[in-house]
Amino acid sequence: MIRRLKRTLSYNKLQKLAALIVSAALWVFVMSSQDPPMEGSYRVPISLTEFSRDYRVVFDDQTIKVELTGARSNFAEYKSSDIHAYLNAANLSEGEYDLPVEVTFPRGFELSEVTPSKIHVQIDPFIEKQIPAEVIVTGSPVTDSVVRHITKSLDNITIIGAKSAVNSVNRVIGYVGLIGNKDDFDLKVPMTAIDEDGREVKGVRVVPGAITVSVDIAKEYNKKIVPIIAEITPPEGREIGEITIMPDTVEISGRDELLNTINSIETAKAVITTGNENFDGNLKIVLPEGV
Repeated sequence: MIRRLKRTLSYNKLQKLAALIVSAALWVFVMSSQDPPMEGSYRVPISLTEFSRDYRVVFDDQTIKVELTGARSNFAEYKSSDIHAYLNAANLSEGEYDLPVEVTFPRGFELSEVTPSKIHVQIDPFIEKQIPAEVIVTGSPVTDSVVRHITKSLDNITIIGAKSAVNSVNRVIGYVGLIGNKDDFDLKVPMTAIDEDGREVKGVRVVPGAITVSVDIAKEYNKKIVPIIAEITPPEGREIGEITIMPDTVEISGRDELLNTINSIETAKAVITTGNENFDGNLKIVLPEGV
């Protein structure tokens, strides 16, 4: 049996070798004609790898164009979801960078081009910042009523987010409407972070998101106009020659027995430490309790 097999294999060696070569050539021809190489492009989303959770990474281009070369059958077999593009942000600190795009794809393809090949990214550390909670009152209570006092449950709000976003926050505000109210009330007021142009700042967290505001409404008191007295202490060795106050009077309201004891309203005390001959400044008016 073995001898017969050997004779069969050794018989017509040249013809068999030629037939093998022709068969291989025919196979290559058929495969190249039936499954020719081609080019294709895919729109692929970009992801991040190896980046610290203590930072926010921002980049404008969210997708890239990947051009591949391969056999037609490969393009039929694989989808764009089999191709991945990512940016490696490992060991990067705060700042701006142009990072190269790295692409992975199935075997059988060759990478022709990546557009864009680099992505501009900004890396921001996450920070938090305390900002005063500001309540803006809108409208008026019913006729013959006034707001005597407004109390906030919290004086400061914490802003959490990427450094650039947090630093753009100028104020944290909430609105309290008074229209139609005649009695005391409590209100849960949502707080919003805004920039210096009055636009809401996106991408930051306001903690807490709302505070409780208590509004004390009372019957309208009598009114009285009194002069303002500026409490100013000059630098050592100098005297105040003249003080000009604008405005120089203020209208106050309160119970009659209290208004009758008030003949003027003073400002908060200011101490001038510079040696300038003239001093311009804004001084806070100090109101007595109940006024």
